[in-house]
Amino acid sequence: MRRIAVLSVAAALLAASAPAAEAEDAVQAYQRALAQVCRRQVTPELVRLYEAAVKAVDASRNGYGQASNFYGVRDPYLAYYSCVQAPGVPR
Repeated sequence: MRRIAVLSVAAALLAASAPAAEAEDAVQAYQRALAQVCRRQVTPELVRLYEAAVKAVDASRNGYGQASNFYGVRDPYLAYYSCVQAPGVPR
């Protein structure tokens, strides 16, 4: 009986960690693309990656949503505007 309880807790923990790992992958892919925003501007691919990262982070319930100070996905247009407004940023 105890073994079943341990296995059910382990399965629940694995199921809970799957959305977090998926969100991490989506955010990393977006951040790699975002690193080029000053040179390439905002592309449809970047917007698609942003939307996928937002969806994955919201599904993982990590970061407590876009209204939180700890939300980690930055809007691509805001990132590009920072490049345009910052003098001396290589493009």
